[in-house]
Amino acid sequence: MSRADEEKYYDTLPPENRFFFIEKKDGSKVGTIWHYQESKLLEIGYVLVPSEKGKGYCSEAAKIMVDYLFLSRDIVRVQAHTDVRNVASQRVLEKTGFRKEGVVRKSSFVRGEWRDAYLYSTLREERKEPKILTRASKK
Repeated sequence: MSRADEEKYYDTLPPENRFFFIEKKDGSKVGTIWHYQESKLLEIGYVLVPSEKGKGYCSEAAKIMVDYLFLSRDIVRVQAHTDVRNVASQRVLEKTGFRKEGVVRKSSFVRGEWRDAYLYSTLREERKEPKILTRASKK
């Protein structure tokens, strides 16, 4: 799929399932962050191109996404899953204010094997104020 086709596809998704591009200040796209709803649970996910990992883009995007979700929706919880081996993703969630709740055993089948994941969540009452949007508006 071309980048233009991919962007058009993202624009057709319902509001409870949205994808956004993570961009550098120069406008180059370095990843994707999304939110989706299953039943009454709202979950986020993200991915970066390998050369841009470890530079803070995912942490900033996750903070913005969680702020946006709590400010725009009547929800009490946002959650995320990450492979137990994905330490970088765990750091992103912890920097964003998520807490590890436990292990979801054999939750995905990847490259021929069942893998466990950690379940993380953040609750509205744990977030006294938006983490990114407030800071930007005070400048």
